[in-house]
Amino acid sequence: MVRRMKDLMQKIIDFLIEKADPSIVLRVKKEVTGNLSNEEENDLLDRITRQKIVQIILQSQKPDGWFGNSFHGQSPKFGAGMYDNMEVGLRYLAEKGFPPENEIIAKAVNSFLLKEPFDTAYRVKPPQPPDTDCTYTAIELYLTRSSLIIRAGYEFSFPPNDFIDIKHDIDFSFKTFTSVLNYDTLDDVIYTRRNKLCFKPGVLWPCSYNLRILAHSQGWRSEQNTALLADSMDRLFSFPHTDEMVYTYRKGQFVGPCFPFIHSHGKIIGIMDKENISLDMMELFARCGIVRRVPMLADMYESLLARVDDDLDVNISLDKRKDHGWSPYFGFALEEDWKDKTRMQCDVLFRILLIMHYAEKLSG
Repeated sequence: MVRRMKDLMQKIIDFLIEKADPSIVLRVKKEVTGNLSNEEENDLLDRITRQKIVQIILQSQKPDGWFGNSFHGQSPKFGAGMYDNMEVGLRYLAEKGFPPENEIIAKAVNSFLLKEPFDTAYRVKPPQPPDTDCTYTAIELYLTRSSLIIRAGYEFSFPPNDFIDIKHDIDFSFKTFTSVLNYDTLDDVIYTRRNKLCFKPGVLWPCSYNLRILAHSQGWRSEQNTALLADSMDRLFSFPHTDEMVYTYRKGQFVGPCFPFIHSHGKIIGIMDKENISLDMMELFARCGIVRRVPMLADMYESLLARVDDDLDVNISLDKRKDHGWSPYFGFALEEDWKDKTRMQCDVLFRILLIMHYAEKLSG
C-alpha cells in the first residue's frame, strides 16, 4: 500500500509537471517536491501573470489595493464579477501561487488596514462579550476577512490594528469545532421559530470559514489540538444532521450562516458519502492533519484514491459550476479551460496530489 501510494504520487507529479498550467507546476515544485529555484519561480509567475483570469483581477485592483467593487463575492448591482472582487480575487491569486511578498498581494492585504476602506462591508469587529459564543459569528464577514489574510500568507506578519485580530480568529475557529463535543442531539443545538429551524442562542457551531482558517494557519497546531480537532470532526460526522436550512435568528431576521456543518451531508460539505466527494473540502481536512485520524475521512480518502486508474483518469463526478466557477464557497480550478479533458484532468489530479501530500505528511 505504501509503495503504491509513493508510485501514484510520483506518477501524478510527473504528469502535472509535463502537462499542467504553470500555476500548478509552480505549486507542485514549491509545495510538494520542494524543488523550485528562484529563477524558475519568477519565470512561472511571469507566465501566470499574463493569463486572462489573472489579468481580470489585476486590472480591477484600485490604487489602494482593493480588488473590484465588492468584498463578499459577485455583485451585479455594483459591477463585480466572478473574479474581480476582493474575496475571490485575493484567494484566487494565492491559489495561483502568488507569494506573500509579491507587491500585488501585499498591497491587497494592506488595504484591509485603511481608515476609509473602499468597501465598508468588512469593517466589522469580532463579537465582544457577552456575545462571543453566539452562532451569528458564522454570518459575520470578519471570518471571511481573516481567512483571506491567512490564505495570503500573513498569519504572523499582519500588523496589529483595532479591527483585525488574527490570533483571536484562529483560536475562535478552533473553539467552534471543539464546542461540538458539548452536544449530543440535534435538540441540543436547534429549535423551531416560525416554522424555521434556528440555532439556539449561545450555541457555538463551526462553519466553512472556520475550517479554511484552521487549514491554512499554524498557530493552533499541536499534537493535542490536532487529536482534539479529529475527535470533534468525528462527532460532527456522526451527529444527526438535517435536510432543512438552519438559520441564525438575529435582530428580528432569519439569516443563513456561511455553510455551517449541520445541514445534510451532501448539500453542504459534499464529502459525507462516497458518491459525492468534494476535493476542495477534502484538501482542507487534509491540511488540518485529520484525514487519517477520522474514520469517515479515512474511508473517503481510500475511496478517492481507488478512483484513480493506471492512466490517471479519475472516476469522480464534478459540478462544473461549483468546481470550475469560483465563488466565496466553491471553486478549485487553476486551469482556465475545462473543455479540454487534459486541462480538467490536471486540476483534479493536482487537488488529489495535495490531499495525498498533506494526508500523509500530517498523519501523525
